[in-house]
Amino acid sequence: MKITVVGISHRTATVEVREQFALPGGLAGELLRAVKAEGVFGEALLLDTCNRTEMYLVAPELEDCATRMAAHLARLKHISPLPDASLLYRRDGTAAVEHLFRVSASLDSQILGEDQILGQIKNAYSLAVEEKSTGFVLNRLMHRAIRVGKRVRTETQLGRGAAGIPHAAVELAIQIFATLAGKTVMLVGAGETAELAARNLIACGVSNIIVANRTLERAQRMAAQLAQGAAGVTCPTADDESTAGNDTTCPARPSDDALPITRAIGLDDIPNVIRSVDLVICSTGSPEAVLTYDNVGEVLRTNRRPLFIVDIAVPRDVDPRLNDLSNVFLYNIDDLKSIVAANLERRRHEMPRAEAIVSHEVELFSNWLDSLQVAPIVKLLQEHFDQLRRAEIKRYGKQFSEADNEQLEVFTRSLCKKLLHEPLTFLRQVSRDNSIGDSETTVEIVRRMFGISQPDEPAENT
Repeated sequence: MKITVVGISHRTATVEVREQFALPGGLAGELLRAVKAEGVFGEALLLDTCNRTEMYLVAPELEDCATRMAAHLARLKHISPLPDASLLYRRDGTAAVEHLFRVSASLDSQILGEDQILGQIKNAYSLAVEEKSTGFVLNRLMHRAIRVGKRVRTETQLGRGAAGIPHAAVELAIQIFATLAGKTVMLVGAGETAELAARNLIACGVSNIIVANRTLERAQRMAAQLAQGAAGVTCPTADDESTAGNDTTCPARPSDDALPITRAIGLDDIPNVIRSVDLVICSTGSPEAVLTYDNVGEVLRTNRRPLFIVDIAVPRDVDPRLNDLSNVFLYNIDDLKSIVAANLERRRHEMPRAEAIVSHEVELFSNWLDSLQVAPIVKLLQEHFDQLRRAEIKRYGKQFSEADNEQLEVFTRSLCKKLLHEPLTFLRQVSRDNSIGDSETTVEIVRRMFGISQPDEPAENT
């Protein structure tokens, strides 16, 4: 059986091209069912994210898999003409295994070390299992891929530190406060950026969140979603030698029964509640400043409580004059970019360690995969010698007494075991040291040498 992957990603195509191969909604499951019904491939799994669409396949022969995938996509998405199959890359055998392991390790991600891909791989595997499109080989492959992703996260610092602006805002907050437990945060804006920052804040222990937005209903929806917690989100932590190399989360991360208290307000209510806030993160799309000296300056000037404001909006949401107040500390997106740049540079230094893990795991899996090539011939050789042994005992056994026959049974078994020792040792060594192609060639030579037929072949004359 052979493994291959065909696909397209941010490294090989523009977003306009990737859209042709994307599978929104339930199309991923439909594609798996279509491939399974076709009966050409023994196993199939689909990894579909915003940056890649890849199909992993297992079959005795894997010809025209790119063309078949493009045809299925065209039919499911009602596209005419067919998507250009030449746009898809293809990796076979060990190269396919290495590709998946690098994807799982987030070495092939648009943002090096990002932590979403491992969850996406788990979801892809769950869907394939649900559709019953995986089997012995892909099940083993996916378990190893998930293991690789976990090893890279726990044994290297590839995923440590913020690599995006919302994560950097939270990392800056941790640097400022040391702990976010018991702090009150106001989010000004209720878009995707604000939600991502909020979920990371919750993961790091923030228990009180105020969502302020121009449209109150949208703020209320987001507040309700945040009140359900931040499952699966990792807290970005400051660089700490004591935690280097560990998949560390903020020590104040809440348990499932410590969900945050959330509240929604309109922008006009900000001056009324800002006195009780420790941290403000602004990320609206407003063309004008939302927090101005005129609307909150006097309130903050008379407030003795220190207030940290992180403005990640472009154009800026916060009037720079607020930074002149003695108890206000204002940071903008340029401050965060320096954090992101430093973290990305640190991640790049971790690449060799992550690549070494991938290489080691690829070798282990390839050895296992190669062993599958020789396992059938090992069994056939043992059966073949046992048949010869039994035939000779039947032929000459009558010349011996019953007691001698028992010794003859022991003797012939021992002789066959010794005769097979070197051939079997050689086959297993070939499976460890050579490529799949070399293993297949060796197996064929051994098969013909001993006159052993394949299960679906007639026996050869010897």
